[in-house]
Amino acid sequence: MSSTEYLRNYGLANMKAEVGWQTGATGNGVTVAVVDSGVSNSQADLVGRISTASTDVVPGRNTPYVANDSHGTLVSGVIASNFNGLGSVGVAYESTILSIRTDISDCKDEDDDVCFSSSDLVRALDFAVANGVKIINMSLGGDGRLGSAFEAALLRAVDSGAVIVASSGNDGEANPGWPAQYAVDPRFSGSVIAVGSHGETNVMSSFSNRAGATAAAYISAPGEDVITGCDGTRCWRINGTSFSAPHVSGALALLMDAFPNLSARQALAILLDTARDAGDAGTDIVYGRGLLDLANAFRPVGTSSTPMADGGSIVAETEPGSFVGPAFGDAFSRQTALGTVLFDGYDRMFAVQLGGAYPTAPSRSYQAAPFEPSRTATTRLALPNGGRLNLTASEPVETPEPIAARYDLTDAPWLGDEPRQEAMLDLEMGRLSFATWQGRGGARSPFDAAGDGFAALAQADHAARGALRFGSLTLAAESGGGDRRMPLRRVEAEASSYSRATLAWRGAEGGLSVSIGGLDERLGPLGAFLPGGSDFALPSRTRFYAVGGDWTLRPGLALIGEAGVGSTRSEGRFLSMDQAAISSNWRLGLLTGCSALCDRISFTLSQPLRIESGAFSAWLADVPVEYFDPLTYSRRSFSATPSGRQIDFILGGERSLWDGSNLTIQAVASRQPRHVADAAPEFALIGGWRRRF
Repeated sequence: MSSTEYLRNYGLANMKAEVGWQTGATGNGVTVAVVDSGVSNSQADLVGRISTASTDVVPGRNTPYVANDSHGTLVSGVIASNFNGLGSVGVAYESTILSIRTDISDCKDEDDDVCFSSSDLVRALDFAVANGVKIINMSLGGDGRLGSAFEAALLRAVDSGAVIVASSGNDGEANPGWPAQYAVDPRFSGSVIAVGSHGETNVMSSFSNRAGATAAAYISAPGEDVITGCDGTRCWRINGTSFSAPHVSGALALLMDAFPNLSARQALAILLDTARDAGDAGTDIVYGRGLLDLANAFRPVGTSSTPMADGGSIVAETEPGSFVGPAFGDAFSRQTALGTVLFDGYDRMFAVQLGGAYPTAPSRSYQAAPFEPSRTATTRLALPNGGRLNLTASEPVETPEPIAARYDLTDAPWLGDEPRQEAMLDLEMGRLSFATWQGRGGARSPFDAAGDGFAALAQADHAARGALRFGSLTLAAESGGGDRRMPLRRVEAEASSYSRATLAWRGAEGGLSVSIGGLDERLGPLGAFLPGGSDFALPSRTRFYAVGGDWTLRPGLALIGEAGVGSTRSEGRFLSMDQAAISSNWRLGLLTGCSALCDRISFTLSQPLRIESGAFSAWLADVPVEYFDPLTYSRRSFSATPSGRQIDFILGGERSLWDGSNLTIQAVASRQPRHVADAAPEFALIGGWRRRF
């Protein structure tokens, strides 16, 4: 917001009024009763905002309008000043003010210019109720209860569905005055709010009465240096809780405009529930529930759900740390097909884009893998007919604390300080071999197949492999799976599993392997983390095919290559694939020796796993034109293919040094990282030095 009248009053930005305005809420159709000293019906900033039903309830006077800038005019300006380029703008700038003049001039306290009698306040409350007003602003107060007649009128107002916004008072005391203290009276609880004052720095005003005994029903709003009562040539700059209360009344008007199903009592509860914490954590005796915050109030509160075409609903929340597989790139974030509605705990309707519940995968970390020395124990047992049984186990050697974390969101984030351990039992009997492996703490499966980026997505912590050799040919089959752990979350047991069969040939100059397999992922396709208990989970099944090989072109120069293709199907609670998603990955590299600066150098060109085709669909509720229109449903589809294609260029080198240590360096350049077409290129330089002592 950049208009002069908006910038003139810091309180609007402080309470984040623009968030309500951006939804289209202006207070239009909502009437706020201002029980005060009357209002000027010629005040330039309030033209068209004053109800013709405005009245004077003091017997015998019949003067609802005043000719000067009265207290009531200034209070009304905070609520409803027009957004017209003149002076200042009200919180609910299209709301209507029902002015109920209640002031008398024969005050007992000589410091007061105006005061109010209990009997006139009774008539004011009853007049507001008779006119159907649901928000009653009372920027007034005193030191004691207002009597049984007033309390009876207050009860009638509460029973009619009205709420009372009462200023806490300007005596700098520990408790608000009256009627603000009625906020915690069980007879009126939930329908009266006490409002204190803070300034531009969110510090409680020195003059403001604190929350004290009313803490559970007290919030603070801007009340220092408030600009109001502008007439085109001049404005008032004024202080007091009298001017923090109308900020709250205006906020209620915006909520009831934006969400016409809300009762005033519900709108008041939302403001209390969503107040921005200040002072001591939680509800405290100074700030009560906190500071008025419309950004929070205009967000869903409580459990939110989205209706489904089958009559059910889904909980429109995802677990922290959730993300879709990297192969999808920005397919979910750039689609617009999943626009629908959700209802929060107050049954408020919000337009929502469900694609936002599927965050893109975290960026790849280029942190060099830490060196974790380990001690290994091996037991070998000779068997009849030349057979052998090998048992190998390893665990880490104790080392000082690492300088950098040994994990990230794309590489085993659940590891924490869990030690890396693994064990393998290997049996060989002639042509036949069998091995079973178990690992933890980030230990990687020893079974690998060239070109197969799919089985690796299972992040296996256990696997078994059997192989049969026929000379240079080997036929192998294996299966494995793994749990998934995320920080501060329960373990997702057997979150993914895979199986595959591989035919490999190895000759003097190189080798070739071909694999076929299947990958089951309960937490979402192709490396996603969408917890199984979530309505946004996308359990999937992938069939994959991979080929890889290496060939010596000449002594000291080798060509390596691998490629994989997968076909994935997913079926979620509301989102599913119309057709299988086809994905691919490939890598091509040259490996050669060098004599000048290095022992070995490599150049690799690769594409990480990417969706090449496929589409998701869902039946979702359409966003209605009008708030109370009946919901209709339609089928939505969007492409699962990302906008770009990541290509990685990697140059690596290795050098053995004179002292027996080893130096490695790798330079990486990525075009269209994360498969996003307009993403800036990424570059990384990774170096490592390793020496055994």
